[in-house]
Amino acid sequence: MWKGRWSSFINQKLQQSKLSTLMVTCFIAFNLLLVSVIVWLSYQSFSAVTFAEISKARLALLNESTRRGFDFITGVTGTAYALASNRELSNLLETMETGRLSQIHQRREVSRILDHTLVVSEGITSIELYTDAFNGVAVTMPDRIFPVGTISGDSWFDALEQADAAWVPLRENESGQSLIGYSQRIFDSRGGTVAYVLIRLSRADIVRRFADMPMVLDGKVLLVDTAGNVVMQMGEADPIEGSKWPDDPATSGEGEYSSSIIDSAWIQQHVQRGEDGFEVVSGKPGGSQLVLYSRPAMLQWRLVQTIPVYMLLSPVRHAGWQILGIAVLGLLCSAILAYLFVRRIIRPLRQLIKRMRQLEKGDFDTRVQLSFTEEYAHLAYGFNHMASQLTTLMEQVKDESRAKREAQTGLLEAQIKPHFLYNTLDMIHWRALDYEAKDISRMIVQLSKLLRIGLSGGRLFIRVRDELEHARCYVSIQSERLPFSIQYQEHIDPRIRGCYIPKIILQPFIENAVMHAHPEEGTLRIQVHMHEAESTHADIVIRITDNGQGLPEGWKLEETCGIGVRNVHQRIQLYCGKRYGVQLSDGELGGVEVTITLPRIETDEQLNLWLDGEKG
Repeated sequence: MWKGRWSSFINQKLQQSKLSTLMVTCFIAFNLLLVSVIVWLSYQSFSAVTFAEISKARLALLNESTRRGFDFITGVTGTAYALASNRELSNLLETMETGRLSQIHQRREVSRILDHTLVVSEGITSIELYTDAFNGVAVTMPDRIFPVGTISGDSWFDALEQADAAWVPLRENESGQSLIGYSQRIFDSRGGTVAYVLIRLSRADIVRRFADMPMVLDGKVLLVDTAGNVVMQMGEADPIEGSKWPDDPATSGEGEYSSSIIDSAWIQQHVQRGEDGFEVVSGKPGGSQLVLYSRPAMLQWRLVQTIPVYMLLSPVRHAGWQILGIAVLGLLCSAILAYLFVRRIIRPLRQLIKRMRQLEKGDFDTRVQLSFTEEYAHLAYGFNHMASQLTTLMEQVKDESRAKREAQTGLLEAQIKPHFLYNTLDMIHWRALDYEAKDISRMIVQLSKLLRIGLSGGRLFIRVRDELEHARCYVSIQSERLPFSIQYQEHIDPRIRGCYIPKIILQPFIENAVMHAHPEEGTLRIQVHMHEAESTHADIVIRITDNGQGLPEGWKLEETCGIGVRNVHQRIQLYCGKRYGVQLSDGELGGVEVTITLPRIETDEQLNLWLDGEKG
């Protein structure tokens, strides 16, 4: 049910919408969908290709940094080996049975050797010597010589006992810097260990090695040894989820090297192989991260770098927003062009609708200009042909209607004129027998006027004054032959004397009064009133009254068999329309009252419009 209502609502809205609105809306929606799909696919494809290329470039840079950055290892190991092989230092450490003063002198010499080595060695924070040869000598000045017990408790000391030298993680120094170190055992002439040399390197010393390649320090960079343990962290610190690297004193106070993205297990799994590579690792706190690991250097150390994916793709997203802006601008331009194009397409259709409305109003001369498209050209040709055919048909109907009216009028007049002419001639005949041509001349004159006005040169409408003259001629002739007198009166509004009315519309009713009235008083009174209609000045009202016997009971105009009355009524409706015609009724004071309603036609132009059937 809900679907049916929704479908009905959509259909109603579509029916109420304009074609141009629907076309523009569909065009914009299609372009919006197309642009969105193209931009999204382009962005995804471009992002994937760009991300792969950036990852390869950064991996190559990381490998180069690993190769160049660990060149200092040679110097560190060389320094340690130089101290371990220094015979002077070995001799000073082997003298155990000398006196106290000699031991103090020996310690100072050893400290001098260490200071000299530190000065000539670049990128080393400090050089320390751990030995028990000087445990009994009091220290008067701070130096870099410490008892072996100082480092014997460290986790890396046992591993050093199994090797001649090793890289070891160290605790922070007094300045809070993270340190790593390289430890070398010093043997005496008998092969025993007399001391341990520890060369300390600070975080700044190592980072300085990579300063010429700043992109390597983006994100977080881990220095990983051969076992996969994190020796040091460079770049931004990100001590989040995880724990310290196990048994790693170098992390003390530094923060946690582990993260939610990678941990020690992940590093050990990926860096055991001697290959480089990169991988995208997903994680909730920092989002997706690109993890790159380089090939191991000469010491089998390598760099592991983690960079947030969003940081790498930031330029791509910026370019994507630019592309989206260009696409939106292009969409707006296309919408404007679509609107203008649709308007041009719809314009012929609107013109056709406008011409159809003009045709509905009766303007059959309206035409549609041919359009530039084939479909609209066919519509325009069909409309113009239809309008032309309608114009031709209307002219034919008018001509047929005019011919029909003229034929009917001729027939009706032919029915009247012979009838009256025969009676008049018969009257003149008997009058000539009664009198010896005394009044014959006058009657013949009236008869000639009567015939002249009646014929009127074939015209259908005559002036009111001519129609009144025709009626007076008839009354004058009838007064000569009837045994009773006729009192004929006219009350005419002067403003309508020049108007046109159908001819011979008074005489038939006067004739009926003369032939059928039979007045009891001996005098027949006939009055003709002509005036404008009270409701509108566009009509003329004619009233003819007499003092005769009135209408027979049950008389109706439609059922009358007389020729004159029905003829006048038919002619008026044929010429002037159905709202005009004749009404007969009994007068208030007796006799018959005839009411004739006619249109007011004052000029020849108006008369031509009525005769052409364009009014009525």
